[in-house]
Amino acid sequence: MAPHNNFSDIKLAIEPNSHKNVAPSVENIENSSSARNAKEISAPSTSQDTQPLQHDYDTVLDIIGYGRTQWLMLITSGLLLMMVINETMGMSIVTIASQCDFATTSGDKAIMSAASFAGIVLFSYVWGYLSDATGRRRILLFATFGGSLCALISMFMPSFWYFVFMRFVVGCFIAGPSSTIYAFLGEFHARRHNALAMNYASLFVGLGMTYVPAIAWLVLSMDWSLQLSDSFAFRPWRLMMIVNLLPGLIAACILLMLPESPKLLLSLHKDEEALAAANWICKCNTGKDLKQLGVKKLKPERTMVDKVHITSKSCFQTVKHIWQETRPLVHRPYVLNFLLSCVTMCGLFFSSNGMGLWFPEIQNRLSMTTAENPETICQIIINTLNDRNDLTNTSKVCVDEISDKSYIDSISMGLCYVVGYLLIGGIIKLFGRKATVIGSLLLSTVCGVTLFWLRNPTAIVVSFIVFLTLPGLCISLLGSGVVELVPTHLCGKAVCICLLLGRSGSIFGSHLIGVLLESNCYLTFGIFTGYVLVCMLLTMTLPI
Repeated sequence: MAPHNNFSDIKLAIEPNSHKNVAPSVENIENSSSARNAKEISAPSTSQDTQPLQHDYDTVLDIIGYGRTQWLMLITSGLLLMMVINETMGMSIVTIASQCDFATTSGDKAIMSAASFAGIVLFSYVWGYLSDATGRRRILLFATFGGSLCALISMFMPSFWYFVFMRFVVGCFIAGPSSTIYAFLGEFHARRHNALAMNYASLFVGLGMTYVPAIAWLVLSMDWSLQLSDSFAFRPWRLMMIVNLLPGLIAACILLMLPESPKLLLSLHKDEEALAAANWICKCNTGKDLKQLGVKKLKPERTMVDKVHITSKSCFQTVKHIWQETRPLVHRPYVLNFLLSCVTMCGLFFSSNGMGLWFPEIQNRLSMTTAENPETICQIIINTLNDRNDLTNTSKVCVDEISDKSYIDSISMGLCYVVGYLLIGGIIKLFGRKATVIGSLLLSTVCGVTLFWLRNPTAIVVSFIVFLTLPGLCISLLGSGVVELVPTHLCGKAVCICLLLGRSGSIFGSHLIGVLLESNCYLTFGIFTGYVLVCMLLTMTLPI
């Protein structure tokens, strides 16, 4: 998912001029051999004094070495990814805890869960473009603080639709870290460390999936209500949203200390600022200046994209430039593989995040069943729906409690993500990326099919978690594969569009469950399982 950077060789800006303007004359021929040698030796040294050494930025990172800066970047990037997870997947618990306050139906819960994803889908490409044009650090700071402020405001929204609107605005802001953080992280790492850095940053996704239910279990176990007005009560689920903000705020505070990406500054023709930023990295890692390591100047990086940043003066021109840069992706020879990748990415998000948003809700229903004989997951859902309707028609009592088992199951799924990211590197080395994706999706499909007839509660939970986790782990693998399907100058845009369309799959999947789960549970699980199988078949055709 991260852009790959090209390495250049170290080039010394030394041009020997010893033989320039030396005419073959009798006087030169008559000169002694020692005089000629002295002349040839002195010329290069003069050139070296007048023109400083230029080092490629990636080579400078190799000279500086891995150190405190890279660890700070890794932690910051991971915390920002946790913020994105907290503000999107965290809604899966908020929808249950707030159902009495907002009197929501299953369709309303789907809208509430998808609101943040809708904002991310609409603004991801915009933030990505702005980060290329104005700076990644600036965009990350603005988007993180803006998203945190909007999330804070959303806690006090008294009605359902006001709350949904604010969650949409939160999604518009957190689209910045979502689309920018991998590029920012990669530009502070040497190429040989890039893949490992991205993998460890992705670990924080699993930590976020664990953090949300763990914090919810702690906060929602409290039984209190602060009545601020006749129509508004501040209850524990609103307090939980404050705790979900903490990783993003911590990351933003660390960002205030970090410099802008030197690589991006070079592409924006800000060579002196780039050198100062690289010198900051050097001091942080080694305690020395770049000059002490023999680096006096960074080699400029000029790309075709730079012209867009400089010449764009209106919104129309900006949109036109964006389209001109993106258009090659929908033409030969890239269009077929790119479209297949987009459809596959959409399916991965559709299954892992679309149904993942409903995992706590479904598990909460499973834990509340009182059936004496073991039943399948769909039988339990249908029975709990009938029981709830009977209760509503007789006593009009709303229940928004979440069982301990639901929290435990959600934490287990988060830990599965963590373990999966830890193991996936070694698995890829053994079987290759393509085989790993195909095998993971095949196993996910098998688990999805077994949910139709499994009756043991433990087996249902294990199968359900594997069914959701494996497609989620394949998202980063497919993203790294997309990078290799297109040229370097298109890979960033290709991955961004793939992820954008993938998150639209999350919205569609969440809405589909809200509409179909209670009316036709078997069809719902059949659609999700079938799409995972389609993703596996499409991956077999991709040259990744």
